[in-house]
Amino acid sequence: MASESKKVAVIGTGVIGNGWITRFLANGFDVVAFDPAEGAAERTRDTVERAWESVKALGLKEGASKDRLTFVSTLEEAVQDADLIQENVPERVELKQSVLRDIDISSKSDAVIGSSTSGIKRLYFKKH
Repeated sequence: MASESKKVAVIGTGVIGNGWITRFLANGFDVVAFDPAEGAAERTRDTVERAWESVKALGLKEGASKDRLTFVSTLEEAVQDADLIQENVPERVELKQSVLRDIDISSKSDAVIGSSTSGIKRLYFKKH
């Protein structure tokens, strides 16, 4: 990631996704989030708010702010200008493959794409 760039996209805002969002915000990144679940934005903002005192106690980086979180209505909008994309959708191989394919198609060619999984040993993804 270029040193001057600080845009991160988080796809999927369950427990793991919200953990990533909180960490990225605490480290001074702009975070654009997407999750199609009803109420996801409100749950994420509530989670970040509840965790903020703890991350403050650990130390915030320059520029850290809860206000650097933006929710968007499409995956494509979330990833289009992101330098780092963190995927955290449910642990279903077909779903992860589909979402990663969409991320690959919609993101910059030099974006770094990460995928969180705790139970899938191998996730085969063919670059388009």
